[in-house]
Amino acid sequence: PDSKMAEGGADKMKIDPVESGEKKEEQSKMMQEYTKQNKLANKKFGGDMSLNTKKKEDFGPILAAAIPQNRDLALKQGKKDEAIENLLGLEKQTRIASDAFATGKVAVEIVKILFECKDWAGLNSNIVLISKRRQQLKQVLVEIVQEAMKYIDQAPDYDKKMELIHTLRAVTDGKIHVELERARLTRQLSQIRESEGKISEAADLLSEVQVETYGSMDKEEKIEYILEQVRLCLEKGDFVRGSIVGKKLTSKSFKDDIFQELKIRWYDLLNRIADNDNKYLDMANNQYEILQTPIVQEKTESWTASLKSIAVHLVLAPHDNHHQDFLVRLLEEKKLDQLKAYKVLLTLFKTLELIQWSSFQDLYKTELLAHSAFGGDKQEARWKDLHTRVIQHNIRVIATYYQNIRMPRLSQLLELSEEESEKNVCDMVVAGSLFFRIDRLKG
Repeated sequence: PDSKMAEGGADKMKIDPVESGEKKEEQSKMMQEYTKQNKLANKKFGGDMSLNTKKKEDFGPILAAAIPQNRDLALKQGKKDEAIENLLGLEKQTRIASDAFATGKVAVEIVKILFECKDWAGLNSNIVLISKRRQQLKQVLVEIVQEAMKYIDQAPDYDKKMELIHTLRAVTDGKIHVELERARLTRQLSQIRESEGKISEAADLLSEVQVETYGSMDKEEKIEYILEQVRLCLEKGDFVRGSIVGKKLTSKSFKDDIFQELKIRWYDLLNRIADNDNKYLDMANNQYEILQTPIVQEKTESWTASLKSIAVHLVLAPHDNHHQDFLVRLLEEKKLDQLKAYKVLLTLFKTLELIQWSSFQDLYKTELLAHSAFGGDKQEARWKDLHTRVIQHNIRVIATYYQNIRMPRLSQLLELSEEESEKNVCDMVVAGSLFFRIDRLKG
């Protein structure tokens, strides 16, 4: 019996030296990390009145022993609930001691175990539970939210994915220290709604977030976020709100070369807003800004498309001092020499000579109607606007060379009826671009 007991005792005392060494090494690393991170946490949250930087207890050895033990208990022995209960008890001890790093380490471990056990309901409930515990430390909430966000794309189905997103948005609501995480969750939810065809809901979700006030978000991500807000407003058809949100950015926001792609996206969105209101000069100016971007200058097809678009929108724009100045500057653009047809087109509107509408149509109608500015259901209205600009140019030319002119002769030069000629002249007078008097008795 004694020998059997001795053998049994020896069996129980058998320890794998390799496994023992690995565990000791793991515990040693964990204690070193604990010491390092605890100092960083104290430094980072030193001004937080809810934290007491004088720790009553060193939780390094406790964490080094408890975390691997409870992981094995949950994942290898199948006693998940018992392991979670043990870790929640440890979390309470570290939280009461105001040990930010230790509490975060335990809380994150709870989240990891529940994910690895595929307990999505438990994951959601424990995230809420940990976040609502009394005197919960800010750093702990940041860490569990960041950890849980990694699992969103790994959810097995749509319902579990949405439930986790809603849980994380709920626990981050109104908390400034997790505003960055909430903004990213909101954008992710907005993308899901957009993919479902719910554009209005996606736009409303994203518009709630005022990222321009977030100091924790880097500039590039902030610009991308605002551009996405503008885009969704335009997709929704809310051009007024899109215009207001777009004003959060200025040309100075894109002065660094790393923002060239974002700059092009921004001016494209501004063009969509201007196109909706038929603001041709604004569209030409936006395209000119795109043309000045280095990555556009490097590609022939890119700067060619930009130059064509500038020329087309410039001839569609009403004449004023800004228009005339832009026209002169554009004709000095060296790259325009490679687009002969468009340079001749702009020269026609700069030169004080009459443009014969019938000849103009023969030369440019096919080319211009192929441009996107004349696409869709606006083709007829845009072509009519172009005809009006030709008529107005001709009236200015006539006003330069004539002090008095009879209406039949004016109509002949403009290729219009007398009624149409009088209407166009009167429109220019009302707009303040021309002064004249009509002597109806003499015609």
